[in-house]
Amino acid sequence: MISRSDAQRIKAQVLVWWICWVSILGGLVVIYLFLGRGPPKPAAVSDLPVNLSGVVPLFVSIIIRWLVLPRSTKLKSAFAMFITGLVLAEACGMLGIFLGGPYRDSLCVLGVLGVTQYMPFYARRFFEPRSSGFIPKN
Repeated sequence: MISRSDAQRIKAQVLVWWICWVSILGGLVVIYLFLGRGPPKPAAVSDLPVNLSGVVPLFVSIIIRWLVLPRSTKLKSAFAMFITGLVLAEACGMLGIFLGGPYRDSLCVLGVLGVTQYMPFYARRFFEPRSSGFIPKN
């Protein structure tokens, strides 16, 4: 059984995960609304790698979210991976806003979706005691 003080501590730590997630998502949306509006710039064939440079951090962020983060067992390393993945997903949107050219809106939407996949519903599992033994409790 978890004591009352431990439950409050767990609740506060999970709240930190949610605050980080909401602030990064909200910041990306606000930056897009204030700086990412207007007509898109025309694209040249030579600008294609620069225009699509936001896809690389998004891909790394997806790998962190679905391959690295579920295997984390310690809270500090999981939180570090959470923040790293969030920042890389946000980088996709930022690079899209500032360097995306005609792909600006698409990259920003991909960045928002990348940040959305980090919703910290899974953060509570780092605070709950795990059962061990031959038949774990369900």
